Amino acid sequence: MTEKKEAKKESSAEKKLIDAGKEVGKAIARSSFKAEKTGREIKKKVEETVSRLSSNAKKITKEVAKKAKSPFSTKGDMVLNDQIGFVAGEIYEHLSQHGEMATEKLVSAIMKRNNSNAMVFCAVGWLAREGKINLSQDGSHIALRAE
Repeated sequence: MTEKKEAKKESSAEKKLIDAGKEVGKAIARSSFKAEKTGREIKKKVEETVSRLSSNAKKITKEVAKKAKSPFSTKGDMVLNDQIGFVAGEIYEHLSQHGEMATEKLVSAIMKRNNSNAMVFCAVGWLAREGKINLSQDGSHIALRAE
């Protein structure tokens, strides 16, 4: 082959190589652009999903909170069962601090804490049903049950 043909062949091969490099560069640029665009779309969808799930979680939490039984009535007063439970706790604490005592003395001590007579007797019944207290045969004395 002549030198001229060889130079032309090399030039042609070099040009093909350069053109191929350009095409590869363009393909990489397109794929990078598509990857970036896809990444932005995925990020947007993830943010929307997280936002939707967060708002659903808040809604679910509110629904659960509405269904949960509050110890307070809508007027702000405590529900009767919970009032009795608190008075029962007061009686239990009083008996644990002062030991066995006359029923009348216990009732007057607990009533001094702004509890009604009926509420105190309901609380005594509550504690008796739970087996937390012992009553004397005639009901004149109350003591904590030894466990």
